[in-house]
Amino acid sequence: MTRRGFTLIELMVAGMMAVIVLGGITTSLSQLGSAKSVSRQRLEAYSRCDAALKDLRKEVISTLRRGDLFDTRVLITDGTGRFQGDNVNKDELLVFNGNVRANKEIDFNGEGLEYETQFRIEDNDISSALWKRRDAILDDNPVGGGIVTPIADGIISLDLEAYDGFSWFPDWDSDELGLPHALRITVKSTGMEYYGELYAPIVTLRTIVPIDRVMMPDDLHVPTEAEGTEGSGDGEGLGGEDGESSGEDNSSEEEDGSGGTGGGGTGGGGQNDKPIIITDPDGNQYEIPSGGGQPKPSGGDSSSIGNGNP
Repeated sequence: MTRRGFTLIELMVAGMMAVIVLGGITTSLSQLGSAKSVSRQRLEAYSRCDAALKDLRKEVISTLRRGDLFDTRVLITDGTGRFQGDNVNKDELLVFNGNVRANKEIDFNGEGLEYETQFRIEDNDISSALWKRRDAILDDNPVGGGIVTPIADGIISLDLEAYDGFSWFPDWDSDELGLPHALRITVKSTGMEYYGELYAPIVTLRTIVPIDRVMMPDDLHVPTEAEGTEGSGDGEGLGGEDGESSGEDNSSEEEDGSGGTGGGGTGGGGQNDKPIIITDPDGNQYEIPSGGGQPKPSGGDSSSIGNGNP
């Protein structure tokens, strides 16, 4: 019995089918790897953008509101740049804000709770990054000093707008315009991993941060002129009433003392720790000692008082 083998045509058809199957598998694996890379870059871009936006929002929402304009500042500087041939916004932000966390993680650093905080985009080896400058002292040079740290890599655009209640403005200076009602922050980031990488995903996030324009109350209450006048008037009134009442008490004591001495009441006066002073109609004053609790003869006392002799 003869064996039948494969013909040349059958081998060619089988080879073509194998090539098609292997090509499909290779293409699928390549697309799967590309999709995974794009997803990873998109997630990285979102993480960068979210970190930058959270830090910006945290610093803006704690803006100082003081009666002294030296301690209050919101400055937006409009700027532009280029990324892969496209125009992007690279605005700068300067705020005076408060933070309960120290700038340096040490036990004592001598810093207060008020800072100069400034944000700016600077180019790096891959694309660009968002940097933050913190100065623990509010001084006459708000655009310098302090410590500069990177917040998030891959930030290619920062767009800031201030709202005055009617419109949005790309520039703002609180020294001339006061505090805005709100800030609209738009951040764009890329997930590119090396310089020159094309078609890297770009993520855009936006938020609006309201700013309370009501000034915080002062730490100490300073009484006004009207309040001071009212207080002095009340004091005089009280003093007058007290004077009148004390005068009435003295007169009553005089009456009681004179009556007691006239009727042999020195024994009652001797029970007091302080001497009794009596003033006659001529203005002469007489001091009756307490007597240490032992009564004195009433006749001598009454005669001396009645005659008015010292």
